[in-house]
Amino acid sequence: MKTITAFFLVLISLQSRGQDSLLLSRLKTLQGKIVTFSSVEKKDSLFLICFWSSGSEQSITELNAINVNLENWQKMKPFRFLAVSVDEGKAAGLLRPLYNMNGWTFEAYVDLYGDLRRALHSNNLPQSLVVYKNEVIYEQSGWSAGSENYLIQKIFSIKN
Repeated sequence: MKTITAFFLVLISLQSRGQDSLLLSRLKTLQGKIVTFSSVEKKDSLFLICFWSSGSEQSITELNAINVNLENWQKMKPFRFLAVSVDEGKAAGLLRPLYNMNGWTFEAYVDLYGDLRRALHSNNLPQSLVVYKNEVIYEQSGWSAGSENYLIQKIFSIKN
């Protein structure tokens, strides 16, 4: 019995540590301000988070497809969309012109230190995650035409 109790205590501590690393993840806005995910996140929020890179054509195409539909989707079901770049160094400095050139209107950040990507165990690009109450509900790696519809179907299926 003591072994089972100890096991559950370890699981609970690991889960809380994982949430701490998610909430303390540092992001950089396109205006250069460093923020934590906890300052972006609102309690019980529903998020679609897309990790992308300026060097990935699939990433850019996915973001363009989402941008076209985002306003209508958010009218049907409130959620926040965050585009999180994994670019580093000089490439990270070129994101703002890329954002403006594409006419994107969504929230965009740079995962400057890889904190958020590690906290969400994201390894591939592009990678999209539906996050609800700080838990990953669904994840999708890669992109092909129409795959953004699978993401929105997952968001619509969440009852909040």
